[in-house]
Amino acid sequence: MSKPPAAASIDFPLLVFDGDCRYCRAVVDRWRDAIGERVGFVPYQEVPARYPQLAGHDFKRAVHFIGTDGKATRGAEAVFGAMANCRRKRWLLWLYHRLPPIVWASEGVYQLVAANRGPLGLFRRIWYGRDLKLPTYHISTAIFLRLLGLIYLIAFVSLWVQIDGLVGEHGIAPVKNFLEAADHYYSHQLPPASAAWHIPTLVWLNRSDGFLHLLCGAGAVLSVMLIFGLLPLPALVLLWVYYLSLFHAGQVFLGFQWDILLLETGFVAIFLAPFALRSKFLADRHPPRLAICLVWWLLFRLMLESGAVKLTWTVGQSNLDGTPIVNTWSALTALDFHYWTQPLPIWTSWYAARLPEWFQRLSVIGVLVIELGSPWLIFGPRVLRYVACGAITLLMLLIASTGNYNFFNLLTIALALMLLDDRAWPKFLRRRIRGIDWPALASPTRWRTFLLFPFAGLVVFLGVRQVKQAVAPNPTRDKPLRLESRVAPVVLANEYGLFRRMTETRPEIVIEGSNDAATWKTYEFRWKPGDVAQAPRLCAPYQPRLDWQMWFEALRLESVFEQTQAIDPRNADPWFQAFLMRLLRGYPEVVGLLAENPFPDSPPKYIRISLYEYRFTTTAERRQTGDWWRRDLVGLGPAISLAK
Repeated sequence: MSKPPAAASIDFPLLVFDGDCRYCRAVVDRWRDAIGERVGFVPYQEVPARYPQLAGHDFKRAVHFIGTDGKATRGAEAVFGAMANCRRKRWLLWLYHRLPPIVWASEGVYQLVAANRGPLGLFRRIWYGRDLKLPTYHISTAIFLRLLGLIYLIAFVSLWVQIDGLVGEHGIAPVKNFLEAADHYYSHQLPPASAAWHIPTLVWLNRSDGFLHLLCGAGAVLSVMLIFGLLPLPALVLLWVYYLSLFHAGQVFLGFQWDILLLETGFVAIFLAPFALRSKFLADRHPPRLAICLVWWLLFRLMLESGAVKLTWTVGQSNLDGTPIVNTWSALTALDFHYWTQPLPIWTSWYAARLPEWFQRLSVIGVLVIELGSPWLIFGPRVLRYVACGAITLLMLLIASTGNYNFFNLLTIALALMLLDDRAWPKFLRRRIRGIDWPALASPTRWRTFLLFPFAGLVVFLGVRQVKQAVAPNPTRDKPLRLESRVAPVVLANEYGLFRRMTETRPEIVIEGSNDAATWKTYEFRWKPGDVAQAPRLCAPYQPRLDWQMWFEALRLESVFEQTQAIDPRNADPWFQAFLMRLLRGYPEVVGLLAENPFPDSPPKYIRISLYEYRFTTTAERRQTGDWWRRDLVGLGPAISLAK
């Protein structure tokens, strides 16, 4: 390839381009953002008047880069020469000068682009809009981090007020006993393994109730710090460590999808946070774009997997009698059951269940379209990302308006807001942006970049496997990869699938106590259905973890009853058996998780459980009785006592 003639020296490196080409101007705008003021950008139409010493170059045929020494290059080499002035792009020019295949490939691509600037310009306008500069996310990042602080605060405080009754020393599942059992189990493996490696929690250091309170309280303080932008990076690291510790210490009571989603989101957010004593809101440095893409990837997996498993969970499954399982999502009947079978309905659920059948079918289609369609818009043009954000947010608001799903809806909306670049927000916010756009300057937290790339590779690799399993499930799936098993304890790449299987019945466990085995008093829960006259209440974003777990246990006991035709506490989950024993002993930490104590003076001598089938009343039944629920007794268990 022929070289242009050398030029007289100039005081400033220049990139000379075609000022009449819209595509060229757009690309130069992007380069100017990346390089800053290290290079001057001059349309070749202005060169004769401004730089007469550069006469003799054929600027019309290719872009030129002219150094201060007067050396001129053109084409792809000129592009790499200009980008070498951005510290992060010097390696491109280094490769160009040392690898001939890079020269051939880059010059070929340059010629192809130069010959098709018109179509490429149209494509870029469709993709980016009128302003062809690379979009920035100052506003979305600032709002996202503060929303995440609020969500962490809700999660820590919500758990704090329940921690004693759940896993405290006198709780349902004391963490001290759990860790002792885990230590014994792993120490007797062949070869022996470290329990702390498989169950990473700070509670290994101190198993007291006071330390559990310290973790919750410190998490609440750090959450407030994050909301106000104080030490955002250290706060996010510690928030993740503390919540991971409580996640493992909480055992069955913290195994919900929003808990693992919060942990995965919280870890990704570490790469978004500014490295500063105090965040300046819209004056913070722009986060690495790879970190933003990881937020999109997490949202993509969450939505796509949640939609895919709804249609594929029946693959390879059948009823006990061998008949195929009817998938209510495929049959468009899922919402015929959802409003009254969901774990904790609210009063609006009763009215939603009364909506016409055609509307319920249409709503199922809408859910599937949003969950299966919107994820593919996330990595598309700006306008399509806006559509995805709106669709996901609308779905989360509708779910929140008819059920108690704690902080899940708010967390998903926060993730969706990261799809909005700065141009989507009102002008009064855009005018306040003062932050430096990455990568105009090298990041002062380069160590995060070194961690970001391997972490991104990990979550993309594991995420692809999870998405594949959700979309095309293999009932005989091989054992998890060793890498998956190693990563699982730190909850960095997780499978999702909310409402995978729509339950078609609503079993409820009713617990009663007595001192004479003749007169029984009911233990009422704060939030789960019990009294048929009590309207379902709103508790979100607070999560009553015992009430939630009772929903799962009722489904389990119903399944056991179908096989044994008996209601026996000995068939219940260990945590539920322990719960009944705590009620017999009258532990105030456990009884305090309930709405009221029917035995305030001393615990009962006997406890029994009953299994009922609940269903919303019809409009006529509610008008006649005023009840929100009707129930039918399925089975009654035997009375148990501490002596038995």
